[in-house]
Amino acid sequence: MDGENASPSAEKHRISGRRRVIEAIALIAGSMLVIGVLSSIALLIYTKDASEPAVHVLDIPPGSYDRILQGENVLDIPPTWAFYAGDALVLDNRDTYTHTLGTWSVPPNTTRRFELEPAFGGSFSCSLLPSGTVTLDIQPRAYDFSIIAVTTIGFGFSVGVILFIGLTMMRAMAREEDTDWVDAGFNGDPEEHQRSQ
Repeated sequence: MDGENASPSAEKHRISGRRRVIEAIALIAGSMLVIGVLSSIALLIYTKDASEPAVHVLDIPPGSYDRILQGENVLDIPPTWAFYAGDALVLDNRDTYTHTLGTWSVPPNTTRRFELEPAFGGSFSCSLLPSGTVTLDIQPRAYDFSIIAVTTIGFGFSVGVILFIGLTMMRAMAREEDTDWVDAGFNGDPEEHQRSQ
């Protein structure tokens, strides 16, 4: 009964409303898919050199602290020290001074082992370098979608919504141009406008 009483204009708006919802869903899903694929490719490239977990042993010889104070990089540690998740760092301190790396400390004549995970990365104070700081760059060992899931969903959704808003605005502007022709008496047909001149 409702379908018989509905005007063609109302039916057109109902279809248009459904179409807009479908377009919005398609744009959001498409954006999330594209961003997910690009993020996955980036993560695969980022983790391609990862191998089995390694144990990195750093021997700290006697007298190291005094030489570090004089500005020597006795242990040849780079300012940014790169590891992979799951690697272990073993500090074998044979010096007479307690050395520190962030919150980790190794008293004299002690060996400590630290398991490395991406959450432990960052810039830290370090008594092993003359600068007093070191950056631990701990990269993921293997592909893990959970690393990119939140970004893919959040950024993909945002891009999809922005694309939908842009598409809606472009269509509204195109309709306004058509209405200008109708207002001028040409029924939106530019050829009719040319014939009348």
